[in-house]
Amino acid sequence: MTKQNDKNKKILQVATQLLKSEGDMGLTMRKVATSAGMSLSNVQYYYTNKNALLQAIADQYFDDCVTQLKQQTPLESFEQLHLLITSQLNYAREVSDMCRIFREYWAISTRNDDINEYLRRYYETVFTVICDVLRPLSHDDCTLKTSAALLVSFVEGYSVAGKFMPVESERMASTLLEAVRGSLTK
Repeated sequence: MTKQNDKNKKILQVATQLLKSEGDMGLTMRKVATSAGMSLSNVQYYYTNKNALLQAIADQYFDDCVTQLKQQTPLESFEQLHLLITSQLNYAREVSDMCRIFREYWAISTRNDDINEYLRRYYETVFTVICDVLRPLSHDDCTLKTSAALLVSFVEGYSVAGKFMPVESERMASTLLEAVRGSLTK
């Protein structure tokens, strides 16, 4: 790994930690520089402003999520859908640190058009990938889109609140499967 890559990685690690511990308002370019042991101009060489830094942090998580989803082949049965739902709910619970950051992004998006657009594009991509995965189980585009929206929305919400729910994820997966199956076969 090159020295430049090491610095970039250090900046992202420090910025991610600051975002987790202090939230959006506690994340400043100056704080990142100080915490990373770098000059402000050095941090700005890699990320010209806070929005660029926020997008780079998000890229780490979003790229992983989208890559994982794109590896999923189109489903041929509801049993496969059940496995997909179960794995997504379990994955959502495992990435709880990233969920804290994700909540920050949702909050930031309410007052920052760049981050709002960034999130819109991310969810548009996820929605499209889920539609492609569900397409073989659907009768028409309307039920397909409704089912994909239900699945994406639930998994995203579960990633934030699931660990606090008194219901095991397998039961939630079965319940969500029935809702999506019902939506797909209407």
